[in-house]
Amino acid sequence: MRRWILHLDLTTARLFVTTIEQESIAEAAREHAIAPSAVSKRIQQLEGEIGMPLLVRHRRGVEPTAAGLVVLRRARAMIHEAMQLEADLAGMREGLTGRVRLCANETALIEFVPAVVADFVAAHPGVEVELDERPSTAVVRAIWQNAADLGIYVGDVPPIDLWRRPVFQDRLVLVTMQDHPLAAKHEVSMADILHHEVIGQTTEGALSMLLTRAAASYHRVLKMRLFADGYDTVCSLVGRGLAVGIVAESAARIFAPRFGLAVLAITDGWADREHQVCARSLRGLAPPQQALLDHILRQGERGAT
Repeated sequence: MRRWILHLDLTTARLFVTTIEQESIAEAAREHAIAPSAVSKRIQQLEGEIGMPLLVRHRRGVEPTAAGLVVLRRARAMIHEAMQLEADLAGMREGLTGRVRLCANETALIEFVPAVVADFVAAHPGVEVELDERPSTAVVRAIWQNAADLGIYVGDVPPIDLWRRPVFQDRLVLVTMQDHPLAAKHEVSMADILHHEVIGQTTEGALSMLLTRAAASYHRVLKMRLFADGYDTVCSLVGRGLAVGIVAESAARIFAPRFGLAVLAITDGWADREHQVCARSLRGLAPPQQALLDHILRQGERGAT
């Protein structure tokens, strides 16, 4: 039986990834400084070799088919492997160099990542760190799709087989206007919060899912009419007297004074959250990525003591 082997070169892989990211063959051609017809020809040749369409073409641009998403993940992995090879060889010549793509949720980027990255880049001046903020579910998806090297997320996420370890904990708090009825309390529980309107957050976020489950334990749903993305926006809306908000304690330390808000502890166990660092696999990490992961784990151990 003849074995079928797909010939996907780096140039085609880069063009295909850019086409999907830009949702346009013309934009991909412009970014790579070649003719759109050349991009289209390479993708058509790839489709012919695979035997199925990879893109849906329409007037507004293009989008990947199911097969296109599979090829996208593998193309990104291929590009990433080439970058790792370059980094490995450069590291052998000049010491530790290269780039690490770190994807993290908002809380991690406020509370944990800045100190970690500051220490790391000071110790490794030849390594570039690219930071990307995403909701926790999107962080895990980015790692799985090779769109990031390391990720930090919180909460329950889709069951994807990734390497992961806990690194730090945070706590959620309630923010209100100073004259809000709850502001007279020093601490609150979900039973108290359910009586008041709450600023909702992105439905894909770990916090949104956590609050939905916490309210469901009382056989209730939270009262939400306004939805915002980001702790700063939530605190700004709370400062306008529109509702109360639930944010990370580290975010409240930054934004509550700015908007004149009261900060109340939440006594329920769900308010304590554990953040984890993840990677597709340890074997696939280049030296700069492994070095940053080791540094993250050391910082996590220090924070736990």
